[in-house]
Amino acid sequence: MLTGFLRTIILFLVTTIVVRLMGKRQLAQLQPYEVVIMLMISDLATQPMGDVELPLLGGIVAILTLLMLHSLLSALSFASMRMRRLICGRPSVLVRDGKICEQELQRLCFDLSDLMEGIRSQGVIGLHETGSVVLETNGALSVFPSADSRPATRGEQGLPQRYDGIPLTLILDGKLQERSLRIAGLDAGWLRRLLQGQGIGRDTDVLLAALDTQGVLLVQEKGEGGRLLYIPAVAPDKVRW
Repeated sequence: MLTGFLRTIILFLVTTIVVRLMGKRQLAQLQPYEVVIMLMISDLATQPMGDVELPLLGGIVAILTLLMLHSLLSALSFASMRMRRLICGRPSVLVRDGKICEQELQRLCFDLSDLMEGIRSQGVIGLHETGSVVLETNGALSVFPSADSRPATRGEQGLPQRYDGIPLTLILDGKLQERSLRIAGLDAGWLRRLLQGQGIGRDTDVLLAALDTQGVLLVQEKGEGGRLLYIPAVAPDKVRW
């Protein structure tokens, strides 16, 4: 009993480390060879857990071998476009300029109903609003609306360009995020003065305080009746994070 318990913990830790080393991709973003490796790792990890007669070291060595194989294939696909096409395949255009590519659908055995469902899942109502659809090598559909259906950009509207940065979380669940304050070039005293001006006396009363790239501080208080506040905090031309 204790042996099985310890083997399970060891295999769990080894598998978690290996999957972490493979990267942070979501399941839908995995390439075909990565899906195969993930399936094999899960099988190799479960066998020694269920059968204490199997050597634990053999399963760990096999898992580490798959990690090395993944690293090798990733390096090859990164170094050579030809190898990437061989290992991962290439994207396929299913809709071009609003017209379905029937031969490509037939070649891939891709059902028309699945295509329409994929288009709708990307927020496009139907084919009449679709410009192009690409089936990526990981099986995901990239849907691009037609030019007449896309929202006008700020440039097309003649509006000045806005700075695109990353919003910073300054307080998270009542805890001050000092690193975010340093990135913004601000300090805790500045933030607390803003909060006190809104009647918030303690950091622990704040569920979330986030500073966006236009200098507006979003603050939500804790509790069912907590307020949601939008506070102009920094001049937009001084935002550089």
